[in-house]
Amino acid sequence: MNIKNQTEKEIQEKIRKVDGAMSQEGMPLTKELKQKLYNCIIGKSSTELERKKIIEKYRGIYG
Repeated sequence: MNIKNQTEKEIQEKIRKVDGAMSQEGMPLTKELKQKLYNCIIGKSSTELERKKIIEKYRGIYG
């Protein structure tokens, strides 16, 4: 099996685990959040950058 496919499979498993844990708390992940997680895992984005985007979004809404 191709290493890239194994890596993709591992990434999807990580996202499924996070989604499962969040679902147990009544907060399943949206497709958008799953994509953000994926981007962080592959290095396309970072948790710090995504956190900053969320803070700016809600700061703009709630002041």
